[in-house]
Amino acid sequence: MSSVAGVPSPLSYSTFGELLRYLRERAHLSQRELASLVGYHFSYISYLEKNTRIVDEATLLGRFVPALGLENKPEWVARLLELAKNKKNDAPVVGSGADEISVSEINASFLPTSLTSMIGREYESARLRKLILDPDIRLITIVGPPGVGKTCLALNVAGKVSTAFRHGVIFVDLTPIRSAEMLLPALALTLGTPESSKIPIEEAVKAALVKKSLLIVLDNFEQIVDAAPQLLPLLGAAADIKMLVTSREALRLRGEQEFHLAPLPVPNQHEKNSFEQLQGIPSVSLFIERAQAVKPEFKLDEKNASHIAEICHRLDGLPLAIELAAVRIRTMSLVSMIEQFDRRFDWLTQGARDLPAWRQTLQGAIEWSYSLLSEKERSLFCRLSIFTGGWTLEAAEEVCSDNEICLRSEILNLLIQLIDKSLVTPDIEGKRYTLLETLREFASGKITGDVELERLQKQHCEYYLKFSQSAKPHILQGTDQFVWLNLVERERNNLRAALAWAVEKPERSEVAMQFGMAIHIFWLTRSYINEARYWLGQILALDSSPSANRADLLRFASDYASSQGDYSNARLLEEEAMEISKALGDEAGIYYSLDGMAILAGMQGDYTRAAELLELVLVYRRRMGNMLLLTGTLNNLAIATSRLGNLERAKLIYAETIKINKEADNTKSLAHALNGLGEVHVQLKEYEIAVQFLRESLLIRHQLGELKGMTYSLNAIAMIMENLGDSLLAAKLEAAAAKIRSDLGVPIAPATLAENESFIKRLRVNLGNEMFEEAWAIGQAAPQEQIVVMALGNDRNST
Repeated sequence: MSSVAGVPSPLSYSTFGELLRYLRERAHLSQRELASLVGYHFSYISYLEKNTRIVDEATLLGRFVPALGLENKPEWVARLLELAKNKKNDAPVVGSGADEISVSEINASFLPTSLTSMIGREYESARLRKLILDPDIRLITIVGPPGVGKTCLALNVAGKVSTAFRHGVIFVDLTPIRSAEMLLPALALTLGTPESSKIPIEEAVKAALVKKSLLIVLDNFEQIVDAAPQLLPLLGAAADIKMLVTSREALRLRGEQEFHLAPLPVPNQHEKNSFEQLQGIPSVSLFIERAQAVKPEFKLDEKNASHIAEICHRLDGLPLAIELAAVRIRTMSLVSMIEQFDRRFDWLTQGARDLPAWRQTLQGAIEWSYSLLSEKERSLFCRLSIFTGGWTLEAAEEVCSDNEICLRSEILNLLIQLIDKSLVTPDIEGKRYTLLETLREFASGKITGDVELERLQKQHCEYYLKFSQSAKPHILQGTDQFVWLNLVERERNNLRAALAWAVEKPERSEVAMQFGMAIHIFWLTRSYINEARYWLGQILALDSSPSANRADLLRFASDYASSQGDYSNARLLEEEAMEISKALGDEAGIYYSLDGMAILAGMQGDYTRAAELLELVLVYRRRMGNMLLLTGTLNNLAIATSRLGNLERAKLIYAETIKINKEADNTKSLAHALNGLGEVHVQLKEYEIAVQFLRESLLIRHQLGELKGMTYSLNAIAMIMENLGDSLLAAKLEAAAAKIRSDLGVPIAPATLAENESFIKRLRVNLGNEMFEEAWAIGQAAPQEQIVVMALGNDRNST
């Protein structure tokens, strides 16, 4: 092992196991923790580090790279892949079925961990497995009440049958979905097929499924049951796809096989059960197991047997209800449980008669747990339901505190108490918290009155507006751009919920506009073009009154429209923005619009007009001294200048831009300039120089998650590879760029369309049809991380 100045490098390690151990320890993970993250037993990690087993490439890229935090470390990924390939002929490959490790175990790790035990479900598991493997059955719906264990059974059986499907199993959690229209987008996202403005979402999902042998688990379908008919065309288009659905009600579709899941068997209260008989009853076994998890010394004996039998019986055998009861053994005796339990169920039986009995019993179990909370705990528990997708301590303190019941200084302690009482779930680092959806729904229903709900939604919106505003300057520039992008990414569901509330009523238009102003840079950087266009459309529709903010939002909307080739709409939006800025006497806004019009002209091939407008904007921005805006103008002017043939001036402009961006830590604009300078050197046929700039640009864009920018870098590198005689690699890289463009709904601009089409035709001629199609298919299917490694020149064997 060697290193420079004592700092290990990828080349410091000569075996796969040695490198894996270093990367695991660098990530501060134990073998057990890494095993949990990648879905293996911890002993397999030990085998891997001893070089007695190896992992296949897909598993390394799909699971180990994220678990080890290597998404932005392509040089380490490349070395890991290289050592894995070197070892492949010497050791059994985990993930390929080459050794005694069960493939079903490995595939099952793509599924979420079940929240409840499988005690007493042996018969149901075997029956469901048989139905899934029946060639005549394509759609199975597990039907039953909340808390009965539908998801648990689905996950358990799906893991066991995964080897029957060439492409394994995918799990789609429909919990966040609230409308039938969101089913296909959710499925597309899980399949890695983002929405495109060019292809109907149903067709895109069909295309992703058509050649797959796959089991799709759709969980919590009951809240979008009206979307059920959308499943039939997908099944019709893909003969080797099967669907396993969990729902509180059947979908009522042709060919659907209903699988009704009953509660666990409970002791018969009309008979005296012996101690031995109770030991074999599943609901009692579950209670004992969960009670021992929180109180290891607890056990079933002659003294407590009848009390446990009564609790399990009155909880109707529902696993969730039993688990909620069992954890109370830490602080309550079984006798006191029964005494309080009696009162809560008496009250519940007098509730709404039109509710199904199962809902009453589950509601009773949760209500009982809720009744054990203090007033402060109850208040916080209910208020936490305002979050979607989790929250941080800071968010809870800002949104849920008041001056009466939940003081800000008390939130942390109350949160800890709710965690201890199994009502709130912390993440592995203890920095983020969630409510199970059943508990979240219950808590939401306990919020008293429209006034309280409105107050919480307002505070939730205000907090995430401030959060977005705080994030904006960090995303624009600075050394912590990547950190802030990931922080905002984590809060996307909360941001959507806050925006949805803001656009509900016209009187909230000012808040909605501020939100759009703040979050735009995140959408832009991460290439969330469809989402940006949707929300900007909603915001702009609230109030058409002229204002500086409206003009800015119109310009943002114009940028996104032009990105997707909607040039006529982009021009109309930019012209309205210009009119507002002129009416307001807003000089800065006028030059913003001139800049936007120049970009539109350039994208459509009118580089002369683009250069003329940009020269005007450049003079203004130099005078104003805003370096951030200046670099954008310089980048665009350099593009127009190079396209007009003045390559030497373009090089000078890019050099100035790069210098400014490095001084300001403006990585997004820096990547743009590096890419442009690389393209200029391509035009000069200085390929070795060009590829250095382009690879640096690609790496930055990959780290930022700027997908649209990545397509430009990949395309330029692909052209260089062709000129250097590697048309095979060029085809793979261009295919990957085309796939990203298609996913984003971002077509090639008319100005460069003919050039790109000619390039692809040359690749086909160079390789021949068969080899070209094979390379194209590889590039379209390869994970993004692998494509970046190839483009950076770290995976020459893949070509």
